[in-house]
Parts: sequence; C-alpha cells; structure tokens
Amino acid sequence: MRGAAFPAQAPRPGLTLHLAYRDFRREIVIPPALAAGLFCVVPAILLACLGVGSYLTFRDDMLASLMHRQASMQFAYEDRIAALRSQIDSIASRQMVNQDSFEGKMAELAVRQARLESRSALLAALAARVDPQDLAASRRPAAAEAAAPAPVTVPAPQKPAVATDNFKPAPEGFDLRRAQPSGSSGDDVSENSDPTTPDQRLRALAAGFDRIEQRQIAALNGLRAPAAAKAERLREAFAEAGLPVDRMVQQAALPEKDGVTSVPMGGPYVPAPERGGDFERAYASLDRSIATMDGLRRALPFAPLRQPLPGLLDVTSTFGYRTDPFLGKPALHTGIDFRGEYGEPVHATAAGRVIAAGPAGGYGNMVEIDHGAGLTTRYGHLSRIFVEDGQWVKAGSELGAIGSTGRSTGPHLHYEVRVDGAPVDPSRYIKAGKLLNAGL
Repeated sequence: MRGAAFPAQAPRPGLTLHLAYRDFRREIVIPPALAAGLFCVVPAILLACLGVGSYLTFRDDMLASLMHRQASMQFAYEDRIAALRSQIDSIASRQMVNQDSFEGKMAELAVRQARLESRSALLAALAARVDPQDLAASRRPAAAEAAAPAPVTVPAPQKPAVATDNFKPAPEGFDLRRAQPSGSSGDDVSENSDPTTPDQRLRALAAGFDRIEQRQIAALNGLRAPAAAKAERLREAFAEAGLPVDRMVQQAALPEKDGVTSVPMGGPYVPAPERGGDFERAYASLDRSIATMDGLRRALPFAPLRQPLPGLLDVTSTFGYRTDPFLGKPALHTGIDFRGEYGEPVHATAAGRVIAAGPAGGYGNMVEIDHGAGLTTRYGHLSRIFVEDGQWVKAGSELGAIGSTGRSTGPHLHYEVRVDGAPVDPSRYIKAGKLLNAGL
C-alpha cells in the first residue's frame, strides 16, 4: 500500500541499516561490537589490498633500486678497504726504510767505534816508542798545542754517552746498545723518559766520535814533534861525523849476537792500505819519524861518537900529515894522540866485535873493534889489554890501559877510526858526539 506509514518502533542499540527498493523494505541492525570490528577490519583490508597491488606493480623497480644501493655500498666499502690497505702498506714501507736506515747508521757507528778503538791502540803503541823525556821537552815550549785535551764525557740524552781516557776510548762509553738516558733500561725507554728521537741520538753519537777523532789527530801531531826533533838531532850528528847512516841502520837491525843489543822483529810483509784521511796521513808521518828515530837510535851504540878517555881530552897530535917524531920526515898520521897517565883505562867508543887484541908493529899493543857497516876503531900503544879476539864489547867497555908500546915517545893513546879500511879524522866523530849529547 503506497503511502502507508510504518508503525513506530523503539530504537535498538547498534548500527541500523535500512534497505529499500520500490516496495522492498528491510532493516538490518548490526550490534555495536560487530560494527566496531567492521570499521577496523575493512580499512585494514583495503589498505592491505592497496599495498599488495602496489608491491606487485612496483616490485621490479624496488628490487633494482635495492640491488643498486647494495652494490654502491659494497663498492664504497671495497674502495675504503683498498685505501686503508694502501695506507698500511705505505706506513709499513716507510717503517722498513726507516729501520734499514737506522740499522745502517748503527752499523756505520759500530764500524767507527771499532776504528777509533784500533786507532787508540796504535796511538798507545806509538806513544810507548817516544821517549817520555823527549815528549816532555817538546811540550814545554808549546804546552798549549801538545797538551792532550780534557777527556770528553757527553751526557745523555741530548749528547752521546761517550767517555774517553786520554787517547783510548772506554769500550762501554762507545757501546751503541747503551745509547739511552741514564737511569732507564734498554727495554723501558718512553717518550717521557727520553724526549729525543733515535736519529738525534745517532747524530749526537756521531758528533762525539768526530770529537774523539779530532783529539786522536791532535795527539798524533803532538807525538810527531818530539819524534821528528829526536830523529833530526840524530841525523845531524851522523851527518856531522860523516857516518854511513843507511848502512849503520841496517847493521843495527840485524839479530842479536853475543850480547850486542838489537830489536827482535819480523813477519811477512803485508803492505798497509793506502788511505787519504787526516788520521792516516798524520799516522804515516809520525810512523816515519819514529821509524827513523828508532833506526838511528839503534845504530847509535855502533857509532864511535864517544870519547876513548874520560874528561877533557889533551890532544898531542892531530889527524893528517905531520913530521914523523922518529925520522923527522913528513908522514901521514892516521889517528889522534891523546895524552894520558900511564895505566889509565881506555874505553870502547862504540859496541862491536874485537877483531885484534895484541902486538901490532908500530901500534904496540893494539885493540881493533869492528862496529859493522864498514866501521872500525883502533886503540894503540896500550900497556895492558883486557879483551881478546872475537869478544863482543859494549860502548864504554874497558879495553886496556894507556902505555907507551910500539913507536911511542911517551904514555899516550893512539886512537883511529876507519871506514871501509881507510882512516878518517876521529875528531869529527868526537865533535858529533858532543853535539848530540848537548842536544839530548
């Protein structure tokens, strides 16, 4: 019935749905709890459907974008790792280079240490060969130059721990393993205890070695002056006497025989390496001076530079041509006559072997001594002879006593010096001996 009204009904709680289509009318009441659930679930379902649809639609693009991002992150990490590895390799390489450089410097300093110690031994040996009196005499006029510098002790850590004792460095002062500050051990060296770097310590050690080397060179120069002066005095004395220096030096170097003093030495010849350093040049110069001095000093006992009689000599007849006291005719006097008291002892003027001891014609009782190198001396007109043929005598040994045997007009000593059998003026040798004694 069109236009008919529905009877009034009391409202019911919940969600009421009215359905009407032409003559169809329907009313659906949804309980409150179910209505609330529908309002929550339906939107969720719609959203889920929307999400699933979007995922299905844009899945490939999302996957591609995600893979690209992952690849970019992987490449970034790999590049970073490669950069770090390169940095580590560079640091390791620098450390290896620094270590090699440090070890090389340490090895160089160790070599210098050994060289300085060997030089100290050479200095000690050379100093032992120089007469202390000559060394003191040479230092008096030039004390500032010849005096050895004060020992150098360099405190750590700013300077190397180097200690010297005169010319010889103490090994513990050179020990490179102990190049650390005092009061700390080699296993516990920190930046707080030692503010210097290893390179600074090495440079300080090298500077200390340089100072010691300069002191050694100065010591060589200080030793060279007295040796050269002594050698020059000896050479002047030999030259004044006209002695064959080279032959006498060779004679003095022969092995010891029958009490004649010589220096035993020998060994294979190994030439020394040629070096151009200051120390080597100073050492070579000093060694030559000392070798010359030693050779002349060894030859000195064989040179007839002493007086055959003590005290002031009274010459009654010189060397050379004179009127013969017996015949009154010009004759060559081959020696010098010295006045003396009868029985006064006569001394050998140099070391050598007695080659004649007995009567010898006009010489009367005569003693002849061979000193080597072609040198001989004769002592004539003796009243007594204290030596015999073949006997070795030292310089100053008593040979006999003054007399008047042979062609003699009174007690005196006839003294001769011969070189290769030819008589020479003995006064030159006596004068050279006095000059040498005055210089010494």
